[in-house]
Amino acid sequence: MLYFVNFNMPVNKSGIEHAQLKRIALFKAHKVPAKIVTRDYDPQLHYNLKYTDLTDDDILNEFDYFQKATHVKTKEVTPADVKIPANFSDHVVKNWVADQNYYEYYHNQAIFMRVAVFPNTQQVAAVHYFDTLQNLYRVDYYDRRGFVSKEQYYTPDNKVNMEQLLRPDGSVAVQQFYRFDRSMKRTTSQFRVVNYQGKDYEFNTISELLRFCLDELARKDPQVSIFVSDRSLVDDWSIMHMQEKSYKVLHLHNSQTNDANDPMHSGLNYNYELGLNNLDKWNAIITATKKQADNVAARFKPQIPIFVIPVGIVPNLVLTENRIPMTQRTAGKVIAVARISNEKRLDDLVRAIGQARESIPNITLDIYGYENSENDYAEPKKVRRVIKELGLEDVVKLKGYTNNLLPVYQQAQVFGLTSRMEGFNLSLLEAISHGVVGETYDVNYGPNSIVKDGINGHIVALGNWHQMANNFVKLFKNPALLQKLSDGAYRSAEEYSPDNIWATWINLIQDANQKISDN
Repeated sequence: MLYFVNFNMPVNKSGIEHAQLKRIALFKAHKVPAKIVTRDYDPQLHYNLKYTDLTDDDILNEFDYFQKATHVKTKEVTPADVKIPANFSDHVVKNWVADQNYYEYYHNQAIFMRVAVFPNTQQVAAVHYFDTLQNLYRVDYYDRRGFVSKEQYYTPDNKVNMEQLLRPDGSVAVQQFYRFDRSMKRTTSQFRVVNYQGKDYEFNTISELLRFCLDELARKDPQVSIFVSDRSLVDDWSIMHMQEKSYKVLHLHNSQTNDANDPMHSGLNYNYELGLNNLDKWNAIITATKKQADNVAARFKPQIPIFVIPVGIVPNLVLTENRIPMTQRTAGKVIAVARISNEKRLDDLVRAIGQARESIPNITLDIYGYENSENDYAEPKKVRRVIKELGLEDVVKLKGYTNNLLPVYQQAQVFGLTSRMEGFNLSLLEAISHGVVGETYDVNYGPNSIVKDGINGHIVALGNWHQMANNFVKLFKNPALLQKLSDGAYRSAEEYSPDNIWATWINLIQDANQKISDN
């Protein structure tokens, strides 16, 4: 079985999560067993699967695994189901705090319990317990499926010092203990797995705990176990230090160096530094493009194979859909799909739109993606500032994150990409597959492979937003050229058909079966 390891499967997904979803669909279509394995505790994980095509069989969380909670039928638990002390029952005042989604329970004018519910429901999310001095001493967190999944205990000075993760039957599965340094920063001092197959186990870090979980999956797997590190900062140490026989794959979802355009000399991307400095602990490397594979081979000279497997897959349904001509799309519509963060340089794209608007009055830009909160939302604030400075408030719109981009792609004419560093960029491929013309900076490794200059768009020198603006003008003033490149976009997407991508995975699976079976 193949295991694709990540931190979580959140509602607001990055390109890595979207790549995993496409991958699972591909493996299902070919009836090859595969799972996404997640590290972090998330009481809404299974509920949030409704925003994907995943089922409980397709994903396994390490805490769910030890809690025996991978498959649990959902039941309703409302505030009325939460037990109140018998001696309080006749003297309780209950207040609803609407903006916080919780009820407060008072006895003799003193709070003793707070019951929080999940937004827009009456399903219990957490119960907070207070002592006679009204100090918080415990919080019970509920899994969205309707059982207490975690107990959190507080010290008298209101600090969490221990957590217990529970099985649906209420028994303890995992304990997490904390310590505080001199600055009172909290760190984990120990994880304790309780009564797992009749034994207890202790680990110092969550990486050690994940390693143990992955080893258990491999030990019980009747097939060759293939573990793919999809989120290196989360899982590389754990996979590298596995003790059970398995095939370990380092997946480079982004540039391996800080400067993607100086792959031979630039410092290593911290996400991949540990993995690349310990290539002897891996069985294979995956890159999304041949160019990246060649650069990795030239610099690191690995003794393990490098498989070029694009993370993007264009479904056959998309490849055969009716093509939408440019005349039936929103004239002058440029889109970008990216989180608003520093490396995306979306302010460059805004400036390009501002310059192009001098010649194309109807040009507009819609930016889809969540806002990076780093440094108090510094980058979103910068983008908004540039929009305001250029007087583009009615031209450039920040649309936020959306799960449904299909109508966006069907109405857009051009996709703009101004990143200084990129992974494969699934959104660009999706746009191309729907006939949207690509305009991208010449950035390794995905964009300058997906966009074929003069065929389905244009590649612009890194940082040259003036040239990108000129390209916008040229495209929107020349409908025939715009349509020609749109036709090229539709055709170029065939390179990423399910059959073509599956053939690349088969090569890796065959290598794993041969090498692990021979050991």
